[in-house]
Amino acid sequence: MSALEFRVLGPLEVRRDGEVIPIPAPKQRALLGVLLLHANEPVAQDELIDLLWGDDAPLSARASLQNQVHAIRRALGAEVVERRPAGYVVHVEPGRLDLERFQQLVSDARRSEPRERAARLREALACWRGPALVEFPSEPFAQHEIARLEEERLAAVEERIDADLALGLQAVVAAELEGLVERHPLRERLWAQLMLALYRSGRQADAVSTYRRAHRAFADELGIEPGSRLRDLQRAMLARSPALDQADYELAPTLERAAPMLAKAPAERVRSLLDYGEALNTLGEHRQAYSTYEAAQRMAAEAGERVLEERAVLKLSILDCYMNLQSPRKHLERARRAAKLFERFDDTGGLAEALCEQATILAFSGRCNEGAAAADRALVLAREVGNPWQEATAAGMLAFAVAEGPLPVPDATARCEQLLAEASAEEVSWRAQCALAWLYAHTGRAEDARGLATSILEAARRDGAFRRLAGAVECAARVELAFGNMAAVEEHIRFGRELLEVDVIPGALAGYEAALACLVAPSGDLVEATRLAHSARAKASSGDDFYLEVLWRTALALVNAREGQADEAILLCDEAVKRANAGDALLFRARTFEDAAIVHDLLGDRTGSEKALRRALREYVRKGSVVGQERLRAQLDATT
Repeated sequence: MSALEFRVLGPLEVRRDGEVIPIPAPKQRALLGVLLLHANEPVAQDELIDLLWGDDAPLSARASLQNQVHAIRRALGAEVVERRPAGYVVHVEPGRLDLERFQQLVSDARRSEPRERAARLREALACWRGPALVEFPSEPFAQHEIARLEEERLAAVEERIDADLALGLQAVVAAELEGLVERHPLRERLWAQLMLALYRSGRQADAVSTYRRAHRAFADELGIEPGSRLRDLQRAMLARSPALDQADYELAPTLERAAPMLAKAPAERVRSLLDYGEALNTLGEHRQAYSTYEAAQRMAAEAGERVLEERAVLKLSILDCYMNLQSPRKHLERARRAAKLFERFDDTGGLAEALCEQATILAFSGRCNEGAAAADRALVLAREVGNPWQEATAAGMLAFAVAEGPLPVPDATARCEQLLAEASAEEVSWRAQCALAWLYAHTGRAEDARGLATSILEAARRDGAFRRLAGAVECAARVELAFGNMAAVEEHIRFGRELLEVDVIPGALAGYEAALACLVAPSGDLVEATRLAHSARAKASSGDDFYLEVLWRTALALVNAREGQADEAILLCDEAVKRANAGDALLFRARTFEDAAIVHDLLGDRTGSEKALRRALREYVRKGSVVGQERLRAQLDATT
């Protein structure tokens, strides 16, 4: 007897010698469809009953299932469906199921060159005769499988179009893609392919305007912006990048967000948006993260999910600090308010998050001891709920606070090493690693400090995580600052500033501008230093960003001292010192005194310079910085 052919990519069919074998009963067809989706694998009776009847299974379901099996055997042959201890199994010979052929051809295509890849993908897509399992749209077993198989088909279409684009067939696929984006407006990869096809067809204006169409589609359906791939592609087109015309230019796959989100209940959908926003934020996609959190807030408010709404508000608030120069004090108040709400509703995870935000603002406001206490509590709660990412965040903030604050270097080093030892390899906080690199530098372990800083930089470049890369650059700069290697510090700060200029985060960019101005002002390009200092001052609109308020005043004090404006220089220098003294960030305070010494040097005030150096030395002694003490004592010896 000849082998049977089975088809599920379209209406369910069974053929022998090209002739369709009728299976008219709906339940028999549904049962065969379930078994074919698990071809040559046993499916338990209870699972089959659940898949075929769901919650409405009658008492006679088991007997009915056996009757359906017997009917299929009569139609197809007793040997086709076998009962085993583990359940029922349908036997399908290799290559006789269209789904198997489709998946094998797609797999083979991925290992082929563009021309062969396109041909194999066309052959694979030819296996489809219509929507998969088309006659079972309401069957419990089919709803998930239909979506999964359709996703596989669309992915194969996208891969075939990529191959066609590599072969120079952009004019051919452009028209096809217009239809595809109309039917699937929330697939970023299709929009990117259409933009590239139009651009390569000499239709640059149409390619750029296509981005605006994609933006409207995402904004209308999800209330969020399209991803960075489309933005980067648009920028490359505006710049007429030569890479766009290269045959091997790749449009790498990204997360397809819409399908899994739209089918969920409101609360679950909000959680998905919050998770997605956090992933975007980690990758440095702050604008897209912001619009995602806004969508989550709206949905939560509409659904009456007060706790989830507060989570979204909290995430928007911290981004407002970075992107819109919101007052850190205002965010701290929101984090405290959120903590009370989460505690009242027994939301331990939310409370841990709110405490992390408090720790962040406190530590970055020069209140390191308070920040460490909040981070320590957040760490305990994160471990309690078993959230590795949250645990890593809390551990990172705790490490930053103990490294920067009054805890002596040996104790701070031991605490950071403990935090890293307790973390899982997958969730090691880069911030805790950075803190440890600074501390190694201040203990005089130059090789360990620079080695760790280099590995952090390399890992950040490998991962492509923007925030981590910016943090890694700052870490490398701080390590070199401890050793007084100012040329290396300037190189790192310039690179960090370039990174932030691309992403345009005003709050973070202002800090880099002020730091760079402090480095350039004493002996470098005074015009550049002045421009950077004033730019940083203009961005410090809230007036309560601890580090920035000290840095821009220091920068302008150095500029004025270089220009011989003694009164203004001393006034700004004293204000910077006063603000630094208001916090307990000892290493930063010591650095501020060192800069004050440079101001006095530039003004020819040797006594004032020596006094500032001795105050810096006292802070290094309090912190236990071996390198800082050695460097300052050497400078003081040179002045006597």
